[in-house]
Amino acid sequence: MTPIVLICATLSMSDGDSGRCVTADGERHRVRVAGIDAGEVAPYTRCRQRPTVWACSPAARASADRAATRARQLAASGARCTVQDRDRYQRVVAVCTVNGRDLGAILVSEGLAISETNYGDRYRREENDARERGRGIWQ
Repeated sequence: MTPIVLICATLSMSDGDSGRCVTADGERHRVRVAGIDAGEVAPYTRCRQRPTVWACSPAARASADRAATRARQLAASGARCTVQDRDRYQRVVAVCTVNGRDLGAILVSEGLAISETNYGDRYRREENDARERGRGIWQ
């Protein structure tokens, strides 16, 4: 099966792990970055629904604004997102690259997100490295 790839002219990140992709022809897609989890930003809707998830922990929420800012900075010039699945909110779950670099890997290696196991624990090596080096949430 040929993978579906979204070429996002803009990828506007609402937080460290999700955003909106707008293609050159104006298609709009809600996107969840596959394999990572970043802290929830206000208004913490997910935390009201599922308060025990890692993204709602004090450490995750304390780093949420930094993760969102960094994700926005990285995705500012668009992205290429390879669709993996759809989540319960009907968002596209995708591995996204910016300028040829994996967005999820960057955020996890900088300690701004964790490797999430729902889609295969893709970034475990980057998370272990960030933890060992005391980056971001691992300080």
